[in-house]
Amino acid sequence: FRLLKLQDVFSFKSVSGKSPFESHRISFFTILMLIEGEMTHEVDFVSYDMVAGDCLFISKEQVHKFDKRPSYKGYVFNFTEKFMLQHFSLSAYSKISVLSNRLLNPSLFRDFGDLKFFIGALENELSQDLGLVKDDVVASMLTVFLLKAQLHTSYDLKSYHGDFAQFYEFQDLVASKFRDSRSAIFYASLLNMPYKQLNKLCRIFTNSTAKEYINSFIILEAKRILAATEIPVKEIAYECGFKESTNFIKFFKKLTGTSPGDFRGALG
Repeated sequence: FRLLKLQDVFSFKSVSGKSPFESHRISFFTILMLIEGEMTHEVDFVSYDMVAGDCLFISKEQVHKFDKRPSYKGYVFNFTEKFMLQHFSLSAYSKISVLSNRLLNPSLFRDFGDLKFFIGALENELSQDLGLVKDDVVASMLTVFLLKAQLHTSYDLKSYHGDFAQFYEFQDLVASKFRDSRSAIFYASLLNMPYKQLNKLCRIFTNSTAKEYINSFIILEAKRILAATEIPVKEIAYECGFKESTNFIKFFKKLTGTSPGDFRGALG
């Protein structure tokens, strides 16, 4: 985990060598907290207008870039899934959907609460010599923050808790096996549930069918690779589970209205 002021983040470069103002992919979770001013932050090719007091939750594997305007101040809190698994309770971890929806848009919360109080308390704990319990103290504060954030989402986990656990498992399977199959029936079989039940599950959380979800995930993955790397389209096709690049290009163009090459070129 790491808490950084935005002005410090702007001096860094990603592992791929890109600046924070270029599209770059992250392998950890990020909470972007705006304290002063206003900004536009882009996550997975969607722009979010933020004002002071806003929080933006960004999931691992997403592509994002910062606004070049210097007239805003805030903090970035980064932490890994490993940190969460080691220091969060299983009960709390299972309820935090604000970080687990890889395909759904990241969560932007307005008037979330006293961010300065949270950041001040967190900085205070980080400045102290807490020895072996430091990670646990920080994790406890972060757990409370994320659970409170969960109350601002549109999902009533008291009603959907069981369904969400299944949907989360479906998300995991698609993320790990999308190169093997684009068939909804394939994933329904892995989940030991009827195809119709999987479709119903997807409609609850994404308002789309399982097949539409799978296709959207693959398109998003392709866009992320196109934006964050210089990998040739032919190799991206293989990365996305296509044996022939021509089939991938047709698939991409059918669902986006543009070719992979034109999409990359439009990013500038």
